Amino acid sequence: MIKVFAAFAILTVMISTASVYNLKQATYDLEEKKRDISAQILKDREAIKVLKAEMAYLSRPERLERLGRRHLALESTDTEQIAADITELTVRDNVQLVKMPVDNFQLLLPRQKPSTIVAVNNPQTRNITSLPKVEKSATQKAENRKLEQRQQESRQQSLYDRILAKLGN
Repeated sequence: MIKVFAAFAILTVMISTASVYNLKQATYDLEEKKRDISAQILKDREAIKVLKAEMAYLSRPERLERLGRRHLALESTDTEQIAADITELTVRDNVQLVKMPVDNFQLLLPRQKPSTIVAVNNPQTRNITSLPKVEKSATQKAENRKLEQRQQESRQQSLYDRILAKLGN
């Protein structure tokens, strides 16, 4: 009977030892996972800070005004453009929806100016005609090629690298 009890006690000690070891190893793995997640949270917070700084830099009013003058063919509003009554407004037939995602940062890259559009002031037809295009010279074409190459190179560089380059890190 003592041999059975001793064998049972030894078996219980071995099972307890194995259980404690497994519990210790599981705890160690969870702590390591927690450290990794904490490190990732810190990296993400730093990235968020950098992105907020870049957003503040990109949304400066003077920069947006400069980009608006450069890329948009807008003029100041004339008194003839203001409707006195809602019945004067017409339904637009040629509305185009945006097919690109809103957060596509490639839209922020410099592009060519759009062709200037002149609205004919005829209330019955409301036609829109565009001005005739001017032929580009060889130097302008070469400049456009260089600009396209620079755009392609900047697209290849990741957003994070561009942010770090702007901050000087």
